Amino acid sequence: MKEFLSENGIPIENRDCTNDPVAQKELNELGIKALPVAVRGSKIVIGFDEKKLIETFEIEKKLREPLNVHSIMRFTSKVFLATKRAINQIPKEKLDWISPDRPRSLRQLTWHIFERFELCMEAYTSEHYTEDMVRRYEKEANNYKANEDICLYGDKVEDKLKKFINENEQNIDKEIDSYMGKITIQKLLEMALGHGVQHLRHTYHYFEMLNIVPDSPLKPDDYKEIPVPKELF
Repeated sequence: MKEFLSENGIPIENRDCTNDPVAQKELNELGIKALPVAVRGSKIVIGFDEKKLIETFEIEKKLREPLNVHSIMRFTSKVFLATKRAINQIPKEKLDWISPDRPRSLRQLTWHIFERFELCMEAYTSEHYTEDMVRRYEKEANNYKANEDICLYGDKVEDKLKKFINENEQNIDKEIDSYMGKITIQKLLEMALGHGVQHLRHTYHYFEMLNIVPDSPLKPDDYKEIPVPKELF
Protein backbone atom coordinates (compact mmCIF):
# COMPACT_ATOMS: atom_id res chain seq x y z
CA MET A 1 0.00 0.00 0.00
CA LYS A 2 1.34 3.42 -0.97
CA GLU A 3 0.29 6.62 0.81
CA PHE A 4 0.66 10.13 -0.59
CA LEU A 5 -1.10 13.50 -0.72
CA SER A 6 -3.18 14.84 -3.58
CA GLU A 7 -2.49 18.28 -5.05
CA ASN A 8 -4.81 19.85 -2.48
CA GLY A 9 -3.46 17.87 0.50
CA ILE A 10 -6.03 15.08 0.69
CA PRO A 11 -4.30 11.87 1.95
CA ILE A 12 -4.59 9.07 -0.60
CA GLU A 13 -3.96 5.34 -0.17
CA ASN A 14 -3.06 3.37 -3.28
CA ARG A 15 -4.45 -0.15 -2.73
CA ASP A 16 -3.51 -3.25 -4.73
CA CYS A 17 -6.95 -4.75 -5.38
CA THR A 18 -5.42 -7.60 -7.39
CA ASN A 19 -3.00 -9.00 -4.82
CA ASP A 20 -4.15 -7.58 -1.46
CA PRO A 21 -6.89 -9.82 0.08
CA VAL A 22 -8.12 -7.00 2.35
CA ALA A 23 -8.47 -4.60 -0.59
CA GLN A 24 -10.19 -7.35 -2.61
CA LYS A 25 -12.70 -7.89 0.21
CA GLU A 26 -13.45 -4.17 0.42
CA LEU A 27 -13.94 -4.02 -3.35
CA ASN A 28 -16.31 -7.00 -3.27
CA GLU A 29 -18.31 -5.40 -0.46
CA LEU A 30 -18.79 -2.35 -2.69
CA GLY A 31 -20.09 -4.66 -5.42
CA ILE A 32 -17.47 -3.49 -7.92
CA LYS A 33 -15.69 -5.78 -10.39
CA ALA A 34 -13.86 -3.33 -12.64
CA LEU A 35 -10.63 -1.44 -12.03
CA PRO A 36 -9.41 1.23 -11.52
CA VAL A 37 -11.72 2.59 -8.85
CA ALA A 38 -11.30 5.58 -6.52
CA VAL A 39 -13.24 5.90 -3.26
CA ARG A 40 -13.67 8.91 -0.99
CA GLY A 41 -16.15 8.28 1.80
CA SER A 42 -19.42 7.30 0.15
CA LYS A 43 -18.32 8.64 -3.24
CA ILE A 44 -17.09 6.11 -5.81
CA VAL A 45 -15.42 6.86 -9.16
CA ILE A 46 -15.00 3.90 -11.48
CA GLY A 47 -12.51 4.22 -14.33
CA PHE A 48 -10.28 7.16 -15.19
CA ASP A 49 -13.06 9.77 -15.38
CA GLU A 50 -11.31 13.13 -15.10
CA LYS A 51 -14.46 15.13 -14.38
CA LYS A 52 -15.63 12.89 -11.56
CA LEU A 53 -12.13 12.55 -10.08
CA ILE A 54 -11.68 16.34 -10.07
CA GLU A 55 -15.06 16.82 -8.36
CA THR A 56 -14.65 13.97 -5.86
CA PHE A 57 -11.13 14.87 -4.74
CA GLU A 58 -11.59 18.65 -5.09
CA ILE A 59 -8.63 18.93 -7.41
CA GLU A 60 -7.81 22.44 -8.59
CA LYS A 61 -7.56 21.71 -12.25
CA LYS A 62 -9.39 23.08 -15.25
CA LEU A 63 -11.24 20.34 -17.07
CA ARG A 64 -10.02 20.12 -20.65
CA GLU A 65 -12.32 19.86 -23.64
CA PRO A 66 -13.02 16.26 -24.76
CA LEU A 67 -11.40 15.04 -27.95
CA ASN A 68 -13.60 15.24 -31.02
CA VAL A 69 -14.30 12.02 -32.91
CA HIS A 70 -11.84 12.78 -35.71
CA SER A 71 -9.02 13.29 -33.19
CA ILE A 72 -10.06 10.10 -31.43
CA MET A 73 -9.87 8.20 -34.72
CA ARG A 74 -6.51 9.74 -35.63
CA PHE A 75 -4.97 8.86 -32.27
CA THR A 76 -6.57 5.43 -32.29
CA SER A 77 -4.90 4.60 -35.62
CA LYS A 78 -1.55 5.68 -34.16
CA VAL A 79 -2.05 3.59 -31.01
CA PHE A 80 -3.22 0.55 -33.00
CA LEU A 81 -0.17 0.76 -35.26
CA ALA A 82 2.19 0.95 -32.28
CA THR A 83 0.33 -1.92 -30.61
CA LYS A 84 0.73 -4.12 -33.68
CA ARG A 85 4.45 -3.33 -33.79
CA ALA A 86 4.72 -4.46 -30.19
CA ILE A 87 2.63 -7.60 -30.73
CA ASN A 88 4.84 -8.67 -33.62
CA GLN A 89 7.86 -8.49 -31.30
CA ILE A 90 6.43 -10.91 -28.74
CA PRO A 91 7.87 -14.43 -29.13
CA LYS A 92 4.98 -16.85 -29.64
CA GLU A 93 5.90 -18.76 -26.49
CA LYS A 94 5.67 -15.52 -24.50
CA LEU A 95 2.11 -14.61 -25.51
CA ASP A 96 0.88 -16.43 -22.41
CA TRP A 97 3.48 -14.86 -20.13
CA ILE A 98 1.62 -13.62 -17.04
CA SER A 99 2.42 -10.15 -15.72
CA PRO A 100 3.47 -9.92 -12.06
CA ASP A 101 1.27 -6.88 -11.36
CA ARG A 102 -1.99 -8.49 -12.45
CA PRO A 103 -2.74 -12.08 -13.50
CA ARG A 104 -3.13 -11.29 -17.19
CA SER A 105 -1.21 -12.61 -20.19
CA LEU A 106 0.41 -10.51 -22.89
CA ARG A 107 -2.12 -12.07 -25.28
CA GLN A 108 -5.01 -10.76 -23.19
CA LEU A 109 -3.42 -7.38 -22.55
CA THR A 110 -2.67 -6.53 -26.17
CA TRP A 111 -5.88 -8.00 -27.65
CA HIS A 112 -7.85 -6.02 -25.09
CA ILE A 113 -6.43 -2.73 -26.43
CA PHE A 114 -8.34 -3.31 -29.67
CA GLU A 115 -11.42 -4.91 -28.13
CA ARG A 116 -12.33 -1.98 -25.88
CA PHE A 117 -13.36 0.04 -28.95
CA GLU A 118 -15.60 -2.76 -30.15
CA LEU A 119 -17.35 -2.65 -26.78
CA CYS A 120 -18.01 1.08 -27.29
CA MET A 121 -19.72 0.36 -30.62
CA GLU A 122 -21.71 -2.44 -29.06
CA ALA A 123 -22.80 -0.07 -26.28
CA TYR A 124 -24.04 2.43 -28.86
CA THR A 125 -26.54 -0.15 -30.08
CA SER A 126 -27.49 -1.77 -26.77
CA GLU A 127 -27.32 1.51 -24.80
CA HIS A 128 -25.64 -0.39 -21.96
CA TYR A 129 -21.99 -0.68 -20.93
CA THR A 130 -21.49 -3.22 -18.14
CA GLU A 131 -18.71 -4.57 -15.94
CA ASP A 132 -19.26 -8.00 -17.47
CA MET A 133 -18.56 -6.53 -20.91
CA VAL A 134 -15.18 -5.11 -19.89
CA ARG A 135 -14.12 -8.45 -18.39
CA ARG A 136 -15.10 -10.47 -21.45
CA TYR A 137 -11.58 -10.21 -22.87
CA GLU A 138 -10.24 -12.53 -20.18
CA LYS A 139 -11.72 -15.50 -22.05
CA GLU A 140 -12.21 -14.25 -25.60
CA ALA A 141 -8.59 -13.18 -26.11
CA ASN A 142 -7.51 -16.81 -25.75
CA ASN A 143 -9.24 -17.64 -29.05
CA TYR A 144 -6.52 -15.67 -30.87
CA LYS A 145 -3.61 -18.09 -30.98
CA ALA A 146 -0.95 -16.32 -33.03
CA ASN A 147 0.49 -12.80 -33.14
CA GLU A 148 -0.89 -12.25 -36.64
CA ASP A 149 -4.39 -13.27 -35.46
CA ILE A 150 -4.34 -10.55 -32.81
CA CYS A 151 -3.09 -7.97 -35.33
CA LEU A 152 -5.75 -8.95 -37.87
CA TYR A 153 -8.37 -8.48 -35.18
CA GLY A 154 -6.98 -4.98 -34.59
CA ASP A 155 -7.29 -4.21 -38.32
CA LYS A 156 -10.89 -5.41 -38.27
CA VAL A 157 -11.77 -3.22 -35.28
CA GLU A 158 -10.09 -0.15 -36.81
CA ASP A 159 -12.01 -0.54 -40.09
CA LYS A 160 -15.23 -1.05 -38.16
CA LEU A 161 -14.55 2.04 -36.02
CA LYS A 162 -13.89 4.25 -39.05
CA LYS A 163 -17.19 3.19 -40.57
CA PHE A 164 -18.98 3.64 -37.24
CA ILE A 165 -17.70 7.20 -36.81
CA ASN A 166 -18.55 8.16 -40.39
CA GLU A 167 -22.11 6.88 -39.97
CA ASN A 168 -22.76 8.16 -36.44
CA GLU A 169 -20.69 11.32 -36.09
CA GLN A 170 -23.77 13.48 -35.52
CA ASN A 171 -25.01 11.23 -32.71
CA ILE A 172 -21.68 10.57 -31.00
CA ASP A 173 -22.85 12.50 -27.93
CA LYS A 174 -25.57 9.90 -27.41
CA GLU A 175 -25.86 9.11 -23.69
CA ILE A 176 -26.08 5.52 -22.45
CA ASP A 177 -26.24 3.66 -19.13
CA SER A 178 -22.93 2.30 -17.83
CA TYR A 179 -21.57 0.80 -14.63
CA MET A 180 -19.93 4.23 -14.14
CA GLY A 181 -23.25 6.04 -14.50
CA LYS A 182 -24.61 7.93 -17.51
CA ILE A 183 -21.95 8.50 -20.15
CA THR A 184 -21.76 9.61 -23.78
CA ILE A 185 -20.35 7.41 -26.53
CA GLN A 186 -17.82 10.16 -27.28
CA LYS A 187 -16.53 10.00 -23.69
CA LEU A 188 -16.54 6.20 -23.78
CA LEU A 189 -14.41 6.22 -26.95
CA GLU A 190 -12.02 8.74 -25.41
CA MET A 191 -11.70 6.54 -22.32
CA ALA A 192 -11.05 3.51 -24.54
CA LEU A 193 -8.25 5.46 -26.21
CA GLY A 194 -6.66 6.39 -22.89
CA HIS A 195 -7.11 2.81 -21.72
CA GLY A 196 -5.28 1.59 -24.81
CA VAL A 197 -2.37 3.97 -24.29
CA GLN A 198 -2.04 2.89 -20.67
CA HIS A 199 -2.01 -0.81 -21.62
CA LEU A 200 0.58 -0.10 -24.30
CA ARG A 201 2.71 1.56 -21.62
CA HIS A 202 2.26 -1.58 -19.52
CA THR A 203 3.38 -3.68 -22.49
CA TYR A 204 6.58 -1.65 -22.86
CA HIS A 205 7.19 -2.08 -19.12
CA TYR A 206 6.84 -5.85 -19.40
CA PHE A 207 9.13 -5.85 -22.44
CA GLU A 208 11.90 -4.61 -20.15
CA MET A 209 11.40 -7.69 -17.97
CA LEU A 210 11.58 -9.92 -21.05
CA ASN A 211 14.63 -8.14 -22.50
CA ILE A 212 12.66 -6.98 -25.55
CA VAL A 213 13.50 -3.55 -26.96
CA PRO A 214 10.26 -1.94 -28.24
CA ASP A 215 10.21 -1.11 -31.94
CA SER A 216 9.46 2.64 -32.31
CA PRO A 217 7.47 2.88 -29.07
CA LEU A 218 5.03 5.70 -28.46
CA LYS A 219 6.60 8.59 -26.56
CA PRO A 220 4.83 10.86 -24.04
CA ASP A 221 4.61 13.63 -26.67
CA ASP A 222 2.71 11.21 -28.93
CA TYR A 223 -0.15 10.92 -26.46
CA LYS A 224 0.05 14.16 -24.46
CA GLU A 225 -3.45 15.16 -25.65
CA ILE A 226 -4.94 11.86 -24.51
CA PRO A 227 -6.18 11.57 -20.89
CA VAL A 228 -4.02 8.92 -19.19
CA PRO A 229 -2.89 8.58 -15.57
CA LYS A 230 0.55 9.92 -14.68
CA GLU A 231 1.38 6.73 -12.80
CA LEU A 232 2.03 3.52 -14.71
CA PHE A 233 0.16 1.43 -12.13
